[in-house]
Amino acid sequence: MKWFASVLLCLSAAVAWSQEQPIVRVEVSPAEVTVGESAELRVTVLVPTWFSRPPVFPNFELASAITRLPPDSSYPTSERVGRNTWSGIVRNYRIYPLLAATYRLDDLTMNVTWANPGSDAAVAEIAVPEIVLRGVVPAGAEGLDPYVAGNSLMLSREVEGDVENLEAGDALVIRHIAELEGLPAIFIPPLSRLPEMPGVSIYADEPVIEDDVVARRVEQFTLVFEAGGEFSLQEFELDWWDLENQTTATASLPALEFVVVGPVLAAAEDQPAAADPRAKPAMALLAILVILLAWRYVPRALRWRQRQRRRYLASETYAFRQFQQAATKGEPAEVYARMTNWLQRLPSRGGLREFAYQYGSAELQQQTDALARSLYTDEQRAPDLRALYTQAVAARKAFQAAQGEAAGLALPPINPAR
Repeated sequence: MKWFASVLLCLSAAVAWSQEQPIVRVEVSPAEVTVGESAELRVTVLVPTWFSRPPVFPNFELASAITRLPPDSSYPTSERVGRNTWSGIVRNYRIYPLLAATYRLDDLTMNVTWANPGSDAAVAEIAVPEIVLRGVVPAGAEGLDPYVAGNSLMLSREVEGDVENLEAGDALVIRHIAELEGLPAIFIPPLSRLPEMPGVSIYADEPVIEDDVVARRVEQFTLVFEAGGEFSLQEFELDWWDLENQTTATASLPALEFVVVGPVLAAAEDQPAAADPRAKPAMALLAILVILLAWRYVPRALRWRQRQRRRYLASETYAFRQFQQAATKGEPAEVYARMTNWLQRLPSRGGLREFAYQYGSAELQQQTDALARSLYTDEQRAPDLRALYTQAVAARKAFQAAQGEAAGLALPPINPAR
């Protein structure tokens, strides 16, 4: 009878264990985070016995955000559930919003396998609770374009070559370096705004982007002086949001001037004809008239121009043009940032995958997935950025056509380059 009672007890426990379902909890802290800072996503999985296999966590990737899994982010735990102690695993993620927006993850599931004494292991697909996170831009930083934030930002320059004794035919190698503490390197914008300099050929290398304790972006270019004369690189300034002091700050690279010994570029030798002395009074009257008109109308024109400029910079057209330029340059991180920024300006407010699924082709879905994997996984295969852009153009046309049909209006032809 004792043996029979023990077997019956084990069978009853097995039935009870098989009927119990794992518990999945998620916690986001804080629920609202400044763009540039990170929120912690904590996922806790509990089973009534123990794990036969590690649980399969879903991909918590969000459009316009970066999800990271820090080292040593997973650890075992246990909790009292009813009268029994359940085994569990906790995994912590860091999420960095790239834009001021509400981020939402739902309809996710995870595969959990746990021991079922007296029978085969139990397997279940458990729903993950909805995840909501809000990214905000702090007051005072709304005018930053691009928005860059961190605990510190340092800009520096390295020069290879003899700057003091340059002659025609010499070359200088210049490196501009940005080091950002507190954010991934994807937040660092281009540093080199190189003007055209007659008599100088400029050869730029692909930027080097590194993510570590301090994010780093290095831009290297070579100046080849083909003629003599005076040349200069203008001062570069970058406004950014200081997360530690909650204020705007400015990092800068000073201007750099060169004097090159050698023959200068040929200049036009013809001198303008001497002005007719009788034309001086007429020119003076004309100058006065121009000054009066400028005093009256130029401020209005400037204000109108500024308003138009602000509207254009906030438009979907401008964001798509930035995406087009990034795709041409072939830098995946910048393409991802520009593409998600463009999608945020569409009326639909949909994510990258949702947009590709609703309006794009299967190839666009494949290319967007390949782009995300190349940035946030160990996969080394580079995405085809030109194919991604071509498919995005077609999806943009389909989206605008759908918007026009919904409004009962005919859409004009779309020029993707505008």
